[in-house]
Amino acid sequence: MPYSEAWWVGLDPQLQDRIDELLCVDRLVAAVVLLRREGQLHPLPGLYEAQDMLMRRRRELDSQGLVAPKAPPLTTAELIELAVAVTAPVVAVEAVWNGDTQGWFVDLVAIVQRVGQHHDEYDEVSLTCLSFGTDVRLFTGEVPLWPEAVQATEQGRAVAQHLGVPFHFSSPTAPDEDLSRWWDSQPHREATRR
Repeated sequence: MPYSEAWWVGLDPQLQDRIDELLCVDRLVAAVVLLRREGQLHPLPGLYEAQDMLMRRRRELDSQGLVAPKAPPLTTAELIELAVAVTAPVVAVEAVWNGDTQGWFVDLVAIVQRVGQHHDEYDEVSLTCLSFGTDVRLFTGEVPLWPEAVQATEQGRAVAQHLGVPFHFSSPTAPDEDLSRWWDSQPHREATRR
């Protein structure tokens, strides 16, 4: 890596403060954009290089007790309350893999009957996002590898049972974004009206 820790000292102190504020509230992507846009580093670090640099900085801040602790995951009772409060008719509960530059996570959503962004008959309402570690686990052999999938399955089933709707999770054992969604298995209304 062409950058030593001297890159940080070379930044404007006000920019350092703004980056630290973002890192302390777990906004790594925004901090990367700010560093690359306003850091005036030469050569300009690539995205992954900037991410690595700022992850090291975040670890420093964390060791000083400056990083806000993550809120604990919602309880099943809290998730049921959220699902019951959804105003559109809930027709299913679904767990869906998603990912970002930090790694994989599981979104637990209520599927509702209304036109949505990804489907013409169904939409999703977020209940929670579960992430219990970065993808470093793949290299360190942490067990269990995907505890967020286990928790999403347990809580999703409980919420679905409480609401009297099905629960769907296409891939509870391994991350995959390209699998079918619950609504893909549903007949279209036009077909059922005939």
